[in-house]
Amino acid sequence: MTDAPVIITVAGHAEREFAPNRCTVAVRVHADGATREQAADPVAAAVATVTGLVTEMRERDDSPVKRWTFDQVRHSRHRPYNSEGRTRPWRYTSAAAITVTFHEFDAIGAFVDKVSGIDSVTVSGLHWWITRKTQQKRVAQVRDLAVQNALDKAKGYTKSLGYSTFRAIAIADPGMLGLQTPPTPYPVGTPKMRSAMRADIASAPEESVEAIVLEPDRITITADVEARFEAS
Repeated sequence: MTDAPVIITVAGHAEREFAPNRCTVAVRVHADGATREQAADPVAAAVATVTGLVTEMRERDDSPVKRWTFDQVRHSRHRPYNSEGRTRPWRYTSAAAITVTFHEFDAIGAFVDKVSGIDSVTVSGLHWWITRKTQQKRVAQVRDLAVQNALDKAKGYTKSLGYSTFRAIAIADPGMLGLQTPPTPYPVGTPKMRSAMRADIASAPEESVEAIVLEPDRITITADVEARFEAS
């Protein structure tokens, strides 16, 4: 065996799951009718009820709500046709969207239960996510693990050669050191959000809403690096 240093170029990969620290509940308000009033009045009443619930939570000292948004009520109309191609009377539609972002997850179930029972209101989805500051910390952690994975690979490749000292020559994003590594299915360091809870809420029968147990989707963060080491 030669005592000359050897250069090893490897790719490192890491993947970890983290709990979210935010959940955005999307609420849709919709109604239609033969007149503008028949469509607009139920939506206006539902919006007032939902925003009242949100405002009450938001103003508490221990508010579980981080922020919320309300998209103004939109009104439209269309004229349908019958099977013979003749026009039918105008149909009027009113709709609005409300989003509520929670940082305390224990309050979400009760909120979903209440708004689901309001006429013209549908809970259209739950989006679990992490804040940018927390995401940056988690990405840094996973990148460190990817670098460690690359170092472990380098040590494994040279184990039989008896090298014990490893010095990093270069650390880079995928492709920058010329390695032909297969692309990852998700961008480096980008959270992958699952949508299982959205399906559960949308498909659950109305009478079973109270029994729904909200389990936050875990967020997967992946990182890939290329590294070059000198072993001696």
